Amino acid sequence: MTKIPEGIQLTPFDPEFERDPYGVYARLREAAPVHWDGMAYTASGYAEVSTLLKDKRLTVDPRKLDIARDPRADNAVTNRAPDMMGLDGSEHTRLRTLVNRAFTPSSVNAFRPRIKAIAQTLVADLPQTFDAVERFAKPLPTIVIAEYIGIDATRHEEFKRWTDTLLMQGFPIPSPEQWDAIVAADAAMRECMQNVVKDRKKHPQEDFVTRLIDSEASEAEVVEMCSLLVGAGNFTTTDLIGNALLQFTEADRNRLPEFVDDVLRLDPPSQSVRRWVLEDIDIAGITIKAGSAVLLFIGAANHDPQAGSHLSFGRGVHHCLGAALAKLEVEVALAAFPPFEVKSSRLRKSLLFRGYSKVMVAQT
Repeated sequence: MTKIPEGIQLTPFDPEFERDPYGVYARLREAAPVHWDGMAYTASGYAEVSTLLKDKRLTVDPRKLDIARDPRADNAVTNRAPDMMGLDGSEHTRLRTLVNRAFTPSSVNAFRPRIKAIAQTLVADLPQTFDAVERFAKPLPTIVIAEYIGIDATRHEEFKRWTDTLLMQGFPIPSPEQWDAIVAADAAMRECMQNVVKDRKKHPQEDFVTRLIDSEASEAEVVEMCSLLVGAGNFTTTDLIGNALLQFTEADRNRLPEFVDDVLRLDPPSQSVRRWVLEDIDIAGITIKAGSAVLLFIGAANHDPQAGSHLSFGRGVHHCLGAALAKLEVEVALAAFPPFEVKSSRLRKSLLFRGYSKVMVAQT
C-alpha cells in the first residue's frame, strides 16, 4: 500500500517535495483525494477541490469558529481584523463590489499599452547575464499595480520589500526578529497608503484611489484596500513570471495566452489555500468535521487527469479579483523579454506558494 504523504512531506521543507511537488501530490491524490492527516484535512482531487472552493460551509475567517486569526503571535498584524480576502458573506461582498469595476477585462485591457511600455523600459538596459527575478519579475508587477490604482510607482522597490517581508507570515513559526520585521513593514505600508489617501482628499484625480474615497468606504477601508491591492497585486505575479520563464521557449511567443494558462495549470504560484469548516461535509467517502481546517491543494488538483480548467485563480466568491490583470501582465512581459537561456535558479521556500527567489539568465 502506498504511504500517504502528509504534514511536512507536503511542504518545500521536505527534500522530495522540493524536488518534485507534483509527484508527491499525485501519490496523495491517488491514495486519498480527501484525507485527514491528524492535524488538518487535505483535498487534492480536482472534483473535490473545485467543489470545496465553492462550498459555503467553508470559511476563510477562522474567527467564525472562535479561532484566533493567527495564534502564533500577539501584535498589531495578528490582532487586526482581516482584510477583504479574509472575510466571507455580506462584508466581503460589500468590499469586493467597491473594487470589482476597476478589474473588469475591458478596464484591464485598456491598460495594455502602459504595461507594454513599462516592460520595454525594464528590458532596455538589461545586461548580458542577469537575475530575471530581481531585474524584471519583481519590478514589473509592482510598478503596474501601483500605477493601475493611482499610487506613486517610483516607490515600487519599497512596496516590493514590504510585501516580501509581510509574506514571512507564511512561515510555520516566524522568529521574533521576523515578526518585528513583519510589523514594521505593515506599519510602513499603511503609513504610505494613509498619506496617499490624505493627498487624494486634498487633490482628487481620475484614478482608482479617488473613486474609492468617493464611495461608501470608510477612510480605514480605503487604506486597507490600497495596502491589499499593492501587496496582492505583485507577489503572485512575480512568481508567475519566474515560473513561466523556466518553461518558456521561443515557440511559445506565438501562443502567449495559451502558454500562460499552461503555466497556471502546471506550475501555479498559489499551491494551496486554507479554509475552516463550519458544518460537517461529506465528500469522497469521508466526513470533514466541523471545526477543522482543510488545505485545498490547487497544485495537485490542476494535475489531476480528470481536471477541467485550472483552479489557479480559485472558484466562487473568492475567485482572484486580479486574474485578468495578472494574465495580461505575464503575456506582455514574455513578449517583451529578450531571447535567453536559463543558467540557474533557486526556489523560495514557502508553505502556500511556489516561486523562485532567483532565476539567472543569459541573453542569446
